[in-house]
Amino acid sequence: MAKPGDVASYIATLSGLRAERAKRLHALVMKLAPDAEVSMAYRMPTYRLGAHFFAWASQKQHFSLYTCSVQRIAAFKAKHPEIKNGVGCLNFRDQDAFAEAGLRVVVKDALKPSRAILAREAAAMAARPSVQRTQRIKRTTGTKVTK
Repeated sequence: MAKPGDVASYIATLSGLRAERAKRLHALVMKLAPDAEVSMAYRMPTYRLGAHFFAWASQKQHFSLYTCSVQRIAAFKAKHPEIKNGVGCLNFRDQDAFAEAGLRVVVKDALKPSRAILAREAAAMAARPSVQRTQRIKRTTGTKVTK
C-alpha cells in the first residue's frame, strides 16, 4: 500500500509550478490506482501495480514521467507531439501544457495496460533479437549482425 510520507517529502522539496504538477499527478495516480504500491525507487516517486509501474521526477530541465514502454505513451504522443519524449518517457518543460486528460491515459496505460498494448509490447520484444541469439549467430557464422 501507499507510503505517502516519502512522496510527500519529495514534493515538499519542490516549489512553484513543479510542486503543483507533482501534487496533481500524485493525486491522479492515487485516484486511478488506489491499491498501487508507492515507493521512492531510484529516488523518485514510483507506483507499482503487479508487474506494471509508473514513475515521475522533477529533473533540472524537465518534469519527467516514466513508463519504460513506448507502447504505453503512444496515445499521448499521438495527441501531443510537441512534448519531448524518449523510449517510454515524457519530458515536460515548465512552459509545456500539463493536460490532465492526457496524463490520465498515460497513468492508466502504464499501470493497467490494455490487452492491445500488452500484445504490441510482446510483438516488439519477439521482433527484437535477443543478445544471446545475436552473439550465437556472430560466433557460428563470423558475420556482423545488425539490430
